[in-house]
Formats: sequence, structure tokens, C-alpha cells
Amino acid sequence: MSLSHDPEYTARHYDAYAEREWDRHDVSWAARTSFAIHCRYLTEFVSRGDVVLDAGAGPGRFTIELAKHGAHIHVVELSPVQLQLNAERVQAAGWEESVVARVRADICALSTFPDGCFDAVVCFGGPLSYVMDQADVALGELCRVTRPGGHVLMSVMSSAGAVRMFLPQLLDEGRAFGPEHGDRILRTGDVARDTNNGHECHMYRWSELSGLLDRHGKIVGASAANFLTAQHDDALDAASDAEREQILRWEVELCREPGALDGGTHILAVLQTPHD
Repeated sequence: MSLSHDPEYTARHYDAYAEREWDRHDVSWAARTSFAIHCRYLTEFVSRGDVVLDAGAGPGRFTIELAKHGAHIHVVELSPVQLQLNAERVQAAGWEESVVARVRADICALSTFPDGCFDAVVCFGGPLSYVMDQADVALGELCRVTRPGGHVLMSVMSSAGAVRMFLPQLLDEGRAFGPEHGDRILRTGDVARDTNNGHECHMYRWSELSGLLDRHGKIVGASAANFLTAQHDDALDAASDAEREQILRWEVELCREPGALDGGTHILAVLQTPHD
């Protein structure tokens, strides 16, 4: 991995991104399907009364879903603008009483929280894709604050899935930045700020992510965040509600297949921390 963790740059990026971070979960069928699959994992691994860390929470999409599950939520976010939007969106949705506290912090440095203080940690949407060379440190911190036998739920950007979905854009970038551009992205997973309109991140393959996870606990869940719906908005626009429900069932089933894990825009994983 060649890019270095730059938390203040990431914070400035998401300060400027502002409301678009809330909107991105509803811009397409792929985005809505990805959100629905993430929410299925909350249903599976978060119970009423759990104390949960929403790490890299953004404007509150998953904070609200956690509140609906009866969790007591601590919100951590690097971007001051996203932290404020989180407060506004959660309040507007009527779930502010479920939020215990909001803290501006880097997931690589969670010293505010003692060891094992959360039943579960949720790190959805890609925060681990922004810590670059510090991913092992960040995951170590997320596991440290999770109780023994608790769960860390995460998602990261998928390099294979991104190339699949954005192939025309990648070809355009190759014409602008040279043929090595796409090869470098596939080889390293790194997307640099100077070739991606300021959006810098590290994208994973399952082989890399699973190797990282294995060093910290037991993998108990894995899925692509979407697979079938990544490029079929026109067909889904024309589908009936019953057909969309059927496709979502197919999606949930197929995304867990080993051969599909790299095929969505994100890879979702659940890690169980070691028991004492």
C-alpha cells in the first residue's frame, strides 16, 4: 500500500462533501441495495440494549438504523461537518435519545474509550478505506474497544467491483493519465487524490481484507454489498415491487457466495473478537 493516512485531508474532503454523503445511499438501485444489505447485518448482529460504537458515522444513516434496533450509540466521526449533520439528521428522524455521545476522533486513535466497552462496533461505508497504511492499527483499535466475543461490522471499497462498475470512467482516466493508471489501481488498490477529483482511498480485494481480519479475530460474516444490481438501474426502474423484493432476496443470497465477494461496490465483513 503506497498511500499514507492523512486524517485532516480526509476530514476536509468530507466537510466539503457535506450533504452528498447522506444522499449517496439513495442515488441508484445499486446504492439502495447496498444500504439494504448493510442493514440486514445490523439486524443479525445488533440486539436491543447493546452499547454500540458507530465509527465513521457520517451524517447518520446507520446511526438511525442502530437506534431503530434499540442500541445505545456512541458516534465517532472525523469530519466536523459530518458530525454536525449527524446530530441534525438523527434529531430530525426522532432518534436523538438513542445517542449517548458524539466525539470527533480518528478511528486509528480511540483513546477516549476504554478496552471492551462496546458490545458491537459498526464501521460501515468505508472508513477503513481511508486510513491507508494504518488499517492494521485502525482495526486493532476497533477490536480493542469491543468486548471479548463481540462483533466488529465493517465495509470497505472493493477494487474489483469498482473497476467493474466504473470501467468507462477508468478508460477515460487512462487516456488522461496514461495506460499505467488503471494497472496501478488494480495492482495497489490505491486511488490518489490528484487523479480522482480529490477523493483519495484504498480499495480492497477479499484476499487482502480477509488477511487483515484474520490477524484480529474470527471472520463470522462476509458479503458483497451489491452484485446483481450494480449496473441495472433501467431494468429495476421498470420492475414491479414484487420483482424488486425477489431481486433483493437473490442479491442477499448471492452476495455471500465466495465467488461474489469482490463483485460489489463494497465488501462487508463481520469479525468476532477473541474470547477471554
